[in-house]
Amino acid sequence: MTASVTDRPLTDRTRDVLKRAGNPFRNYFARNPDDEVCARFHVPELFAAERDLLHAIIDLYRYDPQTHSEVVPVLGNKGAGKTHLLHSIKHGQGGQWQLLVTPGVYQRDSDFLEYLLFQIIDTLLGGGKQKGVRPLDYVGDQLVRRQLGVALRELSDDERVELFPPPGLGRWARRLGLGTQQARERGEWLAENLSGYSNFARVPTPLGQSLADAGLTPQKAFDLVSAHVQKNEAHNTAGLMRRHIFQGFAKAALLRDESELANFLTYGFAELEFHVRPTRQDLVLALFKVLTDVFRSLKTPVVVAFDQLEDLLLARRTDDAHRTAEAFFAGIVQVMHQIDGLCFLIFAERGLWNRFVPSLDGYIQDRLNNPVHVPKHGTVKAIRLEAPAADLVRRVVEARLRPCLGELPPGGDPVPEIFPFGDEQVTRIARTEPTLRDMLQQFRHLFDHVVYGPEDAGVKPEVREQKAAPAADGPETETAPVAAARPEPAEPALELPERRFDVVAEMAALPPAPAEDPLSEPAPEPQEGVPTSRIAALLGDDTAPPPRQLSFKHVEMVEMPADPPADVPPPLPTMNDDVPMAVAVEEGHAPTDPVPEAEAAGPGAAGDAAPAALDGADALPPEPYLLDPIACLPALPPAAPEVPAVVPFPAPVSEFVPSSPVVKLTGGALVELWEQEQRSARRKLEPEGALTGATRELQAGLGAFLSLCHEHGVKVGPWRLQHVVNEWSYGDHPTYGVVTIAHWACKDGQPWRMGLGLFLARGAGKPKDLEVKLAVLETEPAMVDLLVLLRPEDDFGTTGKSKTLLQDSERRGKHTRLEPVSLDGFAQLYAFPRWLAAVHEALPEGAPLPNLADVIQEKCEKLLEQVCMPVQG
Repeated sequence: MTASVTDRPLTDRTRDVLKRAGNPFRNYFARNPDDEVCARFHVPELFAAERDLLHAIIDLYRYDPQTHSEVVPVLGNKGAGKTHLLHSIKHGQGGQWQLLVTPGVYQRDSDFLEYLLFQIIDTLLGGGKQKGVRPLDYVGDQLVRRQLGVALRELSDDERVELFPPPGLGRWARRLGLGTQQARERGEWLAENLSGYSNFARVPTPLGQSLADAGLTPQKAFDLVSAHVQKNEAHNTAGLMRRHIFQGFAKAALLRDESELANFLTYGFAELEFHVRPTRQDLVLALFKVLTDVFRSLKTPVVVAFDQLEDLLLARRTDDAHRTAEAFFAGIVQVMHQIDGLCFLIFAERGLWNRFVPSLDGYIQDRLNNPVHVPKHGTVKAIRLEAPAADLVRRVVEARLRPCLGELPPGGDPVPEIFPFGDEQVTRIARTEPTLRDMLQQFRHLFDHVVYGPEDAGVKPEVREQKAAPAADGPETETAPVAAARPEPAEPALELPERRFDVVAEMAALPPAPAEDPLSEPAPEPQEGVPTSRIAALLGDDTAPPPRQLSFKHVEMVEMPADPPADVPPPLPTMNDDVPMAVAVEEGHAPTDPVPEAEAAGPGAAGDAAPAALDGADALPPEPYLLDPIACLPALPPAAPEVPAVVPFPAPVSEFVPSSPVVKLTGGALVELWEQEQRSARRKLEPEGALTGATRELQAGLGAFLSLCHEHGVKVGPWRLQHVVNEWSYGDHPTYGVVTIAHWACKDGQPWRMGLGLFLARGAGKPKDLEVKLAVLETEPAMVDLLVLLRPEDDFGTTGKSKTLLQDSERRGKHTRLEPVSLDGFAQLYAFPRWLAAVHEALPEGAPLPNLADVIQEKCEKLLEQVCMPVQG
């Protein structure tokens, strides 16, 4: 290694340490806004200006509750860092807390308002954290502080003494009017403590500690809040909904019971006493407005961020992309009209945004492109992410290398913070690569080359191209390189021209060989002193590679008589569709007929020209001098002039034509992605009310799961899927009135139409959930022949009204089956769309999705048996 790269040589001991630490650039992209890779390698200075601008936009909805709902697009190339920016807003330390909703799947078949409402409910009740705290805990804590503080200040003296009785003879003291002043002081102290104004740091004391210091039990605090809500809230529909929501949050924050809030948000809101029964859309709109009013009263903005829009809208590749995008953007505009105070952030590729938006309706375009005025920042129409500067790229490299360099043995010479790289390498990559992901990918290749040893410089460029291509798949698609001996330091490398830094290009031999017939002469020997590999020259290894050798895998010898028999009719010109790929054609050379020389020379020259014509691999056999029948046809009128091509035809064929890179995700990479999303989904579903709140998200995951099984030919015993309807909505209940329809077919048998639903309600909502699900069997014309309901295994039994409903259905000849599902099984459904998006993200642009049947059958064997027809034996 040259002295310009690093001041400390890469010794064998240092190399072994770096090998054990692994390549820190292997995980070079974030799969979703909750990916831990972002937090592990976060650089606060990266996209600091864009992050501050987004925080300022969100604060508009915090301090002005009447702000209209708007859309702010965040545009950038694929790999520009959009997901990393969203992660820093959702989990970073900067800025205040907001409820950030990041949908993992788009349900095109559902009403958009209904889809968005249940995305908010799922985020609110789920176990995922934002800025280190669950949304339910944060919102519940803020709401209880506010309601309890107001209730304490509105108490009368007698009620205060009742709440804070004096010690000793409390009953006699109350009768004598003693303890009033003490109770008033305790109530005021607790109210100030709850509001956070009792200390100079303006950080409120934890809720439980404040209640304990004041001598107030959580049960008494809950009773006080409930009584205050019952007394002050109106008795109309919105007031009834607010009353149940306030009491549900208070019970979750004070008594640690989330079931009441979860049951109301999924069941109770549709069971209120209405004078006129509202429609399904009216119920959803009423609950949505009440929830947003609650958040606005707490000065908590609701931000809906759609990340990786290309995967969100094009998850089902068989759908019409334009229709899906039109339905998506039309749904956003509809919600903007109906609900105020929502901030929509759309993280999308520039090409995708420019492809879809101009083709939309004019009014939709106007609403999407409506600018937002931000104080101190001006008017913002869109936020564009550009490639970071070289100094920021250096800090990213330092953050990635810091854990590896921390494992170096102490006592040695200090190493630079970007060791084993040099400043010139980092600067060149930062200035030539278009996106942050491309930079990290190049650093990954360079780290492998430097630490694990340079590869054989004599490998053909075609082979190098195929070896380097899988690196774009992700961190798991490439096997660990084999260690090789380190070359000795050589003379300083020559100055190289500025260009895109690519490992494949760097390893290719320079200068390129002239375009000529490969069989004419052997390739010239490399000149002494001229570097044959750019990356080898950069690292100080100028050893000339051995000359490349050509080999043929297959040769066909065709023998034909020189003079055909006289009775054979004149042959037509040969229609050859194969283009010779090994013949060099100079640029601007006009295309010629393959046999004019033989025709011009006459019949005697055909035999003489045969040996020369056979020199080429694709040469045609000689033909007799006969009149061309095509030339005898009458001349056609001249066609309209064509637009000249950018490159003349036939295009110049270079000496080296690289084959298309073979991009394939390995089975281990798919399994690792699966396990990561599975663990994340399980954490989100572990809280008590999370499973109930995720009902619609789980139903969407079930539909996506069966659709992919259908597309990839997953087979369960003799049964195969013939048709899948991801989601079919029916009835008036927004939560329970949806099932997935799957047609299972056996060989030489009639297909069974199976309805698959989730039976997740608990308590009072359990009979209603079952009643709505069984109603799908009564539809006319019949939609399903068999109904399968997935029920949590810890509450699988049916009693009372639920049991009666099942028995009545069986007596009417309806086929129903209950399947117990564990939390891991529900986590598989929840994680499936996110895993599919991660697989799409790991593939390079335009690469087809690999067949996932083996992974699905291995990881979801139990789930497949539960959602399929019975298998005999």
